[in-house]
Amino acid sequence: MGEIYSLNGKWQIGICSDEIYRGLDCKITDMKSLDESGILVTDGTVPGNYEIDLERNGYIRDPFFGKNLLMEQEREMNHLFYEKVFEFEPKENRTYLLEFDGIDTVAEIYLNGRFLAKVDNMLMTHSLPVHGKEFVKGDNEILVHIIPVAVEARKYDYPMLVYAQKYGADGLYIRKSAYMFGWDIFPRILSGGIWKDVRLLEKPEFKFLQSYLFTKFLADDWSKCTLECFYELEAGDLPYMDFAVEVEGKCGDSQFFATADVWSKSGRIKFDVEHPKLWWLRRSGEQNLYETEVRLVKNEVVYASKKFKTGIRTIDLERTSLTDKEGTGEFCFYVNHVKTFILGTNWVPLDSLPSRGKEKIEPALELVKDLDCNMIRCWGGGYYEDDEFYDRCDEAGILIWQDFMEACGRYPETPEFLEKIYKEAVFQVRRLRQHPCLAVWAGDNENDQSYIYETNGHVDPNVNRNTRGMIRRAVRENDYVRDYIPSSPYVDRKAYQSGTGETMLPEQHLWGPRDYYKGKFYSETTAHFASEIGYHGCPAPESVRKFISEEALWPYHENGEWLLHASSPTDKPDEPFAYRIELMASQIRVLFGCEAESLEEFSVLSQISQAEAVKYFIEKFRTEKWRRTGIIWWNILDGCPQFSDAVVDYYFNKKLAYDYIRNSQKRVALFCREPDDNGNVCLIGVNDCLTAKKMQYCIADVVTGRMVSESEVLLPANSAIEIGKISSDNRNAFFALDWTADGEKHHSHYVTWEAPFDKEKYIRCAKLAKVFPS
Repeated sequence: MGEIYSLNGKWQIGICSDEIYRGLDCKITDMKSLDESGILVTDGTVPGNYEIDLERNGYIRDPFFGKNLLMEQEREMNHLFYEKVFEFEPKENRTYLLEFDGIDTVAEIYLNGRFLAKVDNMLMTHSLPVHGKEFVKGDNEILVHIIPVAVEARKYDYPMLVYAQKYGADGLYIRKSAYMFGWDIFPRILSGGIWKDVRLLEKPEFKFLQSYLFTKFLADDWSKCTLECFYELEAGDLPYMDFAVEVEGKCGDSQFFATADVWSKSGRIKFDVEHPKLWWLRRSGEQNLYETEVRLVKNEVVYASKKFKTGIRTIDLERTSLTDKEGTGEFCFYVNHVKTFILGTNWVPLDSLPSRGKEKIEPALELVKDLDCNMIRCWGGGYYEDDEFYDRCDEAGILIWQDFMEACGRYPETPEFLEKIYKEAVFQVRRLRQHPCLAVWAGDNENDQSYIYETNGHVDPNVNRNTRGMIRRAVRENDYVRDYIPSSPYVDRKAYQSGTGETMLPEQHLWGPRDYYKGKFYSETTAHFASEIGYHGCPAPESVRKFISEEALWPYHENGEWLLHASSPTDKPDEPFAYRIELMASQIRVLFGCEAESLEEFSVLSQISQAEAVKYFIEKFRTEKWRRTGIIWWNILDGCPQFSDAVVDYYFNKKLAYDYIRNSQKRVALFCREPDDNGNVCLIGVNDCLTAKKMQYCIADVVTGRMVSESEVLLPANSAIEIGKISSDNRNAFFALDWTADGEKHHSHYVTWEAPFDKEKYIRCAKLAKVFPS
């Protein structure tokens, strides 16, 4: 690889409305024309989003505070001109690559005043070849003109079948993150900017255009595996004679080496490894990673190489089209041939302004590890995460369910759009497939539901040429060893023809009425696997005060600021997402039978409601293992200041649900099922480890102060079993659960009461059970 010149750092940004832009006398293509245009020019930063620079330089107030979000709509027609001068000494007769890892979104790129390219996808790298003669010795300049999405979107035709939620139609043709148009968990901030790294590098004469080392076969007893290395070369103008490709890897005392002569631009090397060190997901084993290098060699000279870490493992998804109330279907992951129970969280963009997301990856993943999740679902309304995210998940053993970036809509099927989505999918598959953490590809988020419910069943989602055509093709051509599901939830042809709707799919998003969390919608679900499920929880008052003005802190009803942060794009009470504040209040009424009288009480009662709900969801699925096979709750962390389902708010303040989830996700755990008609509570011991575990436990009722049960039990590997029954004392008990496994003490609780709860009694008992802050 040639020398790399980073173009990150200080840039200048010109900003003007579309009306002013259309009235300019000349086209802005360089620094001179930018200066002469008379528009606002200010200091900027790359990577960045321009609102960050406007706030830093005093032109706007914090977009996330109070009603300032409404002012974002005034900026939706802004043109942006990112300009940078850099010193460069080009080499004669060399070709360079000018690479933008992320431009948001539609942009014209100029070098020294000359047009290079127009791009229109913020979700992939743009690599532009530039001949050395197009540079000058000394100062060179790049100008990137970012065109408003609202302007660009008007160029397209919108047939009846094409559909988005109320605020998102402009995002259907243009590859910009869907959440930015306004979502129920994100405000509408269309934004713009060069949000990822920019660099200039020499185009190498020799390189690996692709290399992918994957596990082709793993013996049932793990004693042997077969690996295959696929590669594609850039080998200049030289003949292939005497060239060879070598692949070498090492992990502790395990190593492999294989080589093959080069006969074509692409090739494969297949070889066996005896007694490999396997990569296991979290909660199941060690994350063994092989330090690996693929080399292009000739006469002992290395012409190109690529280094990476990889894991030897297999991941398979067993899935049926449908299930029933008896649970005859299936949706289950097998890792290294072992049936695996999934405990995971949904992952959304870590900031509304995406350039700020990268710095939050590490602390966000620390939360995920602390809760001992073994899967993250990367939601399809956002963007593909930075390389660092997948590297850390490889190391931590956290599986990734990777959506492609389409969500809650019906996207165009024009040849131009299909080619665009195919190109993006190929880029991302090739970028991410080497990571052992990547478990499954999913074509979109909830688009199948959009086809069915928004058309009253008239349109079969299996005609969707994006997810059944182009994206499927991209995965099949570039990563056929991984499972691919076209949508989440996936309605295949058999499921569609059955007419049963989502309720009989093995994988479901369990949102429903969001009423009492133990109501029939949740307690009687047929789902084997819940890839979305959540419940509202108000942030702590100290967090709310950071984004709601003092005069709007209370009451919550008829409160425009609360609506904007709920996240409705306006402060009108009749918007589609405006219901979410009242939903949160309703959940308090359901659980406690009262209205909160202050922000402080609202926050406490809402957080209890959320904590008990998510606790119930997780424990229901775990106690019914293997009838249930996994739950991915919504969600770990907010990407903006808001009232939401996240269990950690935007400021990294943990809600009560965080601690309840941590207790509910212990690898060896003690749980209670709902009381039967006689008031007896069934005790369930769960062991997610691959070896048997001895558990000592004791249960006390803090209402009466008496010890209810105390015993020791041996839990089989990878199991959930009934270990006894206790009386719930006419549903008046609040049980404190304590258990020890592998020398570690654990703690949780179980409430037998029927709603509505006495709020003072709940808090008093929760403190006695040591599960509530004192």
